[in-house]
Amino acid sequence: MALDLDPGLAGAGNPALVKAIIGEMDGGAISFERFMELALYHPEHGYYRKPGRIGTGGDFLTSPAIHPMFGWAVGAWCEWTWEALGRPHPFTIIEPGAGEGALATALLDWAEGRGGEFAEALRYIAIEPNAPGSDRRVEWREDAPAPAAAGVVLSNELFDALPVRLFEVQERGPVEVYVRWDGEAFVEARGPVATIDGAPAAGRFEVSGRAHATMAAMCDLVERGAVLTFDYGYPVEELWADWRRQGTLLCFYRHTAHESPYLHVGEQDLTAHVNLSELELAMELAGMTAFGPATQAAFLTEAGLGGLVEGARDDLPEYFTRRRAFQQLTDAAGLGRIRVVAGTRGVEGVPPGFGGPA
Repeated sequence: MALDLDPGLAGAGNPALVKAIIGEMDGGAISFERFMELALYHPEHGYYRKPGRIGTGGDFLTSPAIHPMFGWAVGAWCEWTWEALGRPHPFTIIEPGAGEGALATALLDWAEGRGGEFAEALRYIAIEPNAPGSDRRVEWREDAPAPAAAGVVLSNELFDALPVRLFEVQERGPVEVYVRWDGEAFVEARGPVATIDGAPAAGRFEVSGRAHATMAAMCDLVERGAVLTFDYGYPVEELWADWRRQGTLLCFYRHTAHESPYLHVGEQDLTAHVNLSELELAMELAGMTAFGPATQAAFLTEAGLGGLVEGARDDLPEYFTRRRAFQQLTDAAGLGRIRVVAGTRGVEGVPPGFGGPA
């Protein structure tokens, strides 16, 4: 006799989270933005509340997880900023969305391995309210610190994980996408028509209502210094190009990318590409000089990452490890297409990676 194997709510993802989302819907619908927020950031069951999301045993890879070289390059960029500011002490690095701290650990190891005044001046603050790391050299916080007199604010794949509003263009204009529970699965519903300047004439697209404010808040965290951001994104003319009809929303589940946000709810990552024009505008309004966007491949190559590979030729296992990591970090079809933007305040000249001196 066959048994009843119906998984119930577990068929849609984390059953506790699915139940919580259905409860909030209360028989109706919620915006896709709210659905994405709950799926990723629910205070108990959200995807980002669990450790182990990044890496070969997780759902996706980020640049700091590929090899510490990425953190070494970012560390050198921060040291350049410190030099340009006149070697202030302390020099504070603040990283919102630091995750388990792979970037922080690599950067601090690099500075300590070199020794000297930069390492002595460093103070590293990681803002991570979800599943923080354990590096004791890092000051782990759930909220933002007071502004630092001098320093750098870093982010890596922070903005593409912010909840977005989802729209679909119909005859009457851009219609906001809502989500409801039909008794068996999450399905889409249509909300009101919106007026959005410059919106695509057809297809689907996303709008982040939080990116501008997030970047403005990051710029306010340092009085003198820089903001350096790595993220998947495009200037608005590329993001909303006429040929792009399906938007940029993607899901990552066990290293497989797909376009179904209503599967594996709470068990998969949800991302949408960033409007880089909006980030640059936020920097400029905050009184910073904006640079970029550059591709990560160009940024790391100009910064000299290739030299780290060649420098390990006397140690063949490490040489091949670095060469493979360099290829991954600069792959134009993968991590290398991440865009890099920076803003500086009180810093003269063009920074490395954007045409400035390495």
